[in-house]
Amino acid sequence: MYTISDRVSYSRIGKDGKIGVAEMINCLQDCALFHSEDIGHSAATLAKRHRAWLVSAWDVIFVRRPMMAEEFFVHTWPYKMTNLFGQRNFLVETPEKEVLAYADSRWFFFDSENMKPAKVDDDEKEAYKPEPAYEMDYSSRKVKIPDGLEMRDRIEVTHSCLDTNDHMNNGKYVEFAVGYIPADFEVKEFRAEYKNAAKLGVQMVVNAGESDGLYYVVYADEEGNPYFISEFTPA
Repeated sequence: MYTISDRVSYSRIGKDGKIGVAEMINCLQDCALFHSEDIGHSAATLAKRHRAWLVSAWDVIFVRRPMMAEEFFVHTWPYKMTNLFGQRNFLVETPEKEVLAYADSRWFFFDSENMKPAKVDDDEKEAYKPEPAYEMDYSSRKVKIPDGLEMRDRIEVTHSCLDTNDHMNNGKYVEFAVGYIPADFEVKEFRAEYKNAAKLGVQMVVNAGESDGLYYVVYADEEGNPYFISEFTPA
């Protein structure tokens, strides 16, 4: 298990004084990347070999979002590794061991030179020793798009959206998506599936709406092919 400590800053809270949903997802992503950095398998190191780990799915359960100035820990560990994929858990808790959130995530190894999935190298498998999976309900990594979503907007991928892989940063998808859910919608669970990497200059169509009590935000191209599918479950 790898652990970082954090504290809720003013720049990451909403009007309710709690850390935002997107900001919490960024905490999880940061923890995973710090883990890679500290074991000598950083994104920069992998880039020299034209390799990267890209997230393909999130399932995050929010028990309680911490308040302004509150301290918390983020723990992460891999629990399964195949030739193409890695699966990683997260646990967010207070210093008193109160669980604030927990999550499942799926990542795939990527060949950035040929722009396709790559076989996980033996040294990567050796670096990430699997530990027992967290006890939670494991849902499908696939997020089904319901019928009846409405076109709400268009988003252009600008330079400020890009990560070191020249793709739209994973956290930016979530940050923008949260802006389309109702203001009074308290999120209990967030699920997302990344389908296609959006690059600089891409215009994404935003479709959003409610279905069976859940709220969906989908980014797609003009033909309806999705880049990102997100599902929000209310508390």
